[in-house]
Amino acid sequence: MKFKIVMSFLIFLIGLTAMSAVSAHGVDVTEDNMIIVNETNAIETKKLVDSMDLDIKVYKFTANGDVEHILEHALENPNKKILAVAFQDTVTKYVEKHPTLSNRVTIIENSKADIKEGIINLNDSAKDSNGESMSIDYTTLVLVIVIIGMVAGIGVFVLKR
Repeated sequence: MKFKIVMSFLIFLIGLTAMSAVSAHGVDVTEDNMIIVNETNAIETKKLVDSMDLDIKVYKFTANGDVEHILEHALENPNKKILAVAFQDTVTKYVEKHPTLSNRVTIIENSKADIKEGIINLNDSAKDSNGESMSIDYTTLVLVIVIIGMVAGIGVFVLKR
């Protein structure tokens, strides 16, 4: 009986370890349409978006690492569209490394006219993509279900012996 309990616990522990590796990166809680800004242009950009009455979120970043992290989430989410008003060098380098982002990330200069034009283009591209069928990646879901099934199956097998 003690062997069965130890084996069940070991199987549970292995399954738990395997599942934690799946979600190690974290969950993206940012909007699909976003603008990357910094301290110098955050207020002006936010006022511009508000005056245009658009559903686009403005996110202020203070470090290159934070911007790269958001761009990593954009790699995983094909619906995410980004307008980079700040951290242009970081975004440019990242897009060069990951060309799949080039059609969803727009890099503009920090001028009011460029920002306004970029916001309009971002909003137009968001409207265009809403009509398409949403593609969902079920890989993680399938992987978690398979792991749970394997752990449950092995547990039943060990306990029935």
